[in-house]
Amino acid sequence: MTRHLLSAVLLAAGLFAVAAPSARAAENGSQPIEERSLLTPDGTLYEVRAGLATDLGAAGGSINPSDFVIEWTSRRQDGTIAIGLLPGTGNRIVKRNLDLAYDELTGSLVLLWKEEMTVLNYLRLAVFRNGVWSQADFLPSFVFTFAYNPRMLLSHQTVQTQDADGNSISQTRSVLSLIWWEESNNGRARYAPIFLDETISSSDVVVYDLPSLVGGGGPTLTSDHAPSAYMNPALQLEGIGGALLASFADLGSDKQYVVRIIFPSDLGKPGPGNVTWQRRRIPVVGVAFSGRISDGVPGGIDRVTTMIGASYRPTLVWRTDSALGFTRFDGKTWSSARTIPLDSSMTYDRALRLVQEMATRD
Repeated sequence: MTRHLLSAVLLAAGLFAVAAPSARAAENGSQPIEERSLLTPDGTLYEVRAGLATDLGAAGGSINPSDFVIEWTSRRQDGTIAIGLLPGTGNRIVKRNLDLAYDELTGSLVLLWKEEMTVLNYLRLAVFRNGVWSQADFLPSFVFTFAYNPRMLLSHQTVQTQDADGNSISQTRSVLSLIWWEESNNGRARYAPIFLDETISSSDVVVYDLPSLVGGGGPTLTSDHAPSAYMNPALQLEGIGGALLASFADLGSDKQYVVRIIFPSDLGKPGPGNVTWQRRRIPVVGVAFSGRISDGVPGGIDRVTTMIGASYRPTLVWRTDSALGFTRFDGKTWSSARTIPLDSSMTYDRALRLVQEMATRD
């Protein structure tokens, strides 16, 4: 899956994102309905739901009751309501792991989800802009390849270009970063940057193996770690400058990495004759932290969140039925698993804020 192809809490400046429960049982119990909602700065409320067409009330026409579909709705401040099915989603393939983002700069609503089949699963991305949906697929190059725990993060970068007369122009571009864990012959973290201010095309999007970018990526036939310790790569903003931090495990070297990702900013005059312009979408990656993969994360945890402090030391956070758990790298080694019991006075949100404050003080 090295060919050109067409993944934490996601908050962008000026955006308030509302996450509905990750899944709720359909009324007839046949298939969970997954929902996500998002409020944009202009007050428009977007909602998306994935499930069986019969459960969503979307069957009819070319859509069979047993098809899996994604339905979207928008409600504007003037009371205008729009509703429809996402084009191309009416089929027998299960849709899961919905994630929503909105980029005010380009007016783009972004939806990421995973499609699951017996011999593989893959990621799909849809962008709603100017009333039109465009889509891209992250397809594996062979069967028995599975994507897990996709996350995405929106960032902005100030770049310098030149007009036809050679005058310098400063502008801001929107970068949507996707990260996920992929299992096939070798398990590894994968990363794909998408530039929302440019035309999104399957042929223009490159997917990178993160371990290979730091000189790793060897065979990963076995691992002594719980899958929850390495199958949750994460993204985080470093600050307002547009740099990204990616955290991931490399099973080949048995190391956990935090890398800093930036893109070229002095681009010169756009055009095929400018090598720098041609390289504008290629990430520049530097290692900020490396250490052994943590053994503190218990098995059976579906989702692990990574928080990265000012010294680039990661803290891994997870939730059980009765507690919030975490383990932190102190500069030399990982701590044992620590927990905050949850009750009526110590809610999950409160415990998460406390851990985040602790993690960012390093």
